[in-house]
Amino acid sequence: MKLILFLGTLLLSCSVFSQEKLEQGRYISSDKLKYITIKNDYQFEYNAYKGYSPYTIKKENKPNGMCGTIGYWGDGRGKGTYSIVDEELILKFDIDYSTIATKKIDIKLLKGLRFKISELEKLEDEK
Repeated sequence: MKLILFLGTLLLSCSVFSQEKLEQGRYISSDKLKYITIKNDYQFEYNAYKGYSPYTIKKENKPNGMCGTIGYWGDGRGKGTYSIVDEELILKFDIDYSTIATKKIDIKLLKGLRFKISELEKLEDEK
């Protein structure tokens, strides 16, 4: 019994010590389509795009043959709290259940999302 209690305490303490904070700022995923903004108190904002993002268009810097602005297809957005476990950033989204009747809830957001921290790139603040 003491062994089980000891192992349980050890596992719990390991998971507590694995909790870290990321430096505040904006991060982008390796595919350059998902933006994660890290805020105070383990809070985040998330935006995802399909095909192109403002970052990919800016880096490619190629004329698009269209006049005016470029449209981006959204692939998800939200906010909530994050945690870090085993070098992975885990995003837990705040879900507004009061809007279920008027707005479809993205199933991906219910489960949360995971990103390897080593695959995230911190973006410089644009002035």
